[in-house]
Amino acid sequence: MRCAVYARVSTKFDSQKTSIDNQIDFFHHYAAQKNWEITKIYTDESSATKGRGKGLKALIEDAKKGLFDVILAKELSRLARNGRLSYELRDTCLANKIHMVCLDHSIDTTNGDMDKFGLYTWIYENEAANTSRRNKQAKQAKARRGLFVGSTALYGYYSENGRLQIRDDETSNVVRRIFDCYLEGTGMDSIAKSLTAERIPTPSQIAKKKNASHLWHASTIKNILKNQHYCGDLVQNRTETIAVTTTKRRALDTDSLIIHQNTHEPIVSREVFQAVQKMLQSRTRSTTAPKKHFFTNMLYCEDCKRGMWYKANQKAYRCGGNLKYGDTYCLNRKIVREKDLKNVILSDLQELSQSFHNDSFTENLLNKANKKLRKMQQELINVEHQIKELRKRKLVYVNLYAEQAITKEELIEYKELVDQELKELDVNRAQLDQKITEGQSESYTTDLVNKLKTSFLVKDLAPQTLHSLVKNITCTTEGIIQIHYNFADNLREN
Repeated sequence: MRCAVYARVSTKFDSQKTSIDNQIDFFHHYAAQKNWEITKIYTDESSATKGRGKGLKALIEDAKKGLFDVILAKELSRLARNGRLSYELRDTCLANKIHMVCLDHSIDTTNGDMDKFGLYTWIYENEAANTSRRNKQAKQAKARRGLFVGSTALYGYYSENGRLQIRDDETSNVVRRIFDCYLEGTGMDSIAKSLTAERIPTPSQIAKKKNASHLWHASTIKNILKNQHYCGDLVQNRTETIAVTTTKRRALDTDSLIIHQNTHEPIVSREVFQAVQKMLQSRTRSTTAPKKHFFTNMLYCEDCKRGMWYKANQKAYRCGGNLKYGDTYCLNRKIVREKDLKNVILSDLQELSQSFHNDSFTENLLNKANKKLRKMQQELINVEHQIKELRKRKLVYVNLYAEQAITKEELIEYKELVDQELKELDVNRAQLDQKITEGQSESYTTDLVNKLKTSFLVKDLAPQTLHSLVKNITCTTEGIIQIHYNFADNLREN
């Protein structure tokens, strides 16, 4: 059987990484005894309770595609301590006839053993909830002693033995600049745009978070301006997680706050901080939700891929990336007139509508559809041939390893490369199967022609017509407009 292996540890310490390697070695030995072929190894270095592991998510997605026949794990708790995620994995396996084997003898569906799945899942999740509760109590006890218990110190500080210390870099000066600019009347959007233009590192970059953005946002500026830590006070226990199985948090009542004044060196004076709080309160205003215009969520900048915003004073659309972050983010300053764009689309539809009254055009479209169908069928044959060849290659690598012609590390590397190719080919095969099934329907192409004939008899561009016929519209920095129609693929030769 094709076997998928899942190995997980809760932390990223080197000792735990060794644990993953040991798990994988044991899985190879177990699979060899069963004469199973390990097609892919999924790993995570994170908690199983919140289901954040990319490896586990990839495992579930690949299970839905039927890319393996059995999942092998050290124990059920390694797969998830999250009840919802555990049941999703179980249901996916049942729907796709995939076995699940845990080496702690809790679950082994190859022997029909699934009876205690719910019991084990409840035990593991309950154990995680108790651990989380104990951790919360320990953090609250530290906070009451005036110690910083956050996982990451706020911008401008670092934490040492539970005490906040000012960083020996420019971050504290950036904080002072933000407070000073706001007091001088500069808006939060303008402050953010200036910091982005000067390429000043963002809080997420300083904290070395994954995928940290270099863009400053008004919301980031507001969070800094409202943070009481900057005047030397420690304010903790603001929020708590809703449940052990989610990362979502809820705000606690003000009575729950744990506040200690003058616990660390302030970056701004208390007078400056309080003056900013008064300004924030006086500038707060209620705003209505932004109005959605005709091409909202349809018109995009080709360069930065952000949506284009409607500017009422110009009665036209502008690149949202350029408007929000300036030229350092995107150079597209072109304007797109709503009226002109409507006329272009209507002109396209009316021109194509005339073509459908020509029998030769309709016959040509049918011929193109049949030609496209034959081409997809040949592509499917080629894909299936490539899949067979890749599986043969995997066996060659295994034999080379058995003969000690290649090392274990080389075997794993080769297999991961082949597995990635196989995954892409399996997805491609599924897509081709769907398209071929659709194209083989006798009425499909005829129905398409009739639908297009009806759709093109429009004299005004209504929102429903726009979204049914147009996929999206893009605008380049040179002002070139590209309209991507939903039906365009059916009119092409290839």
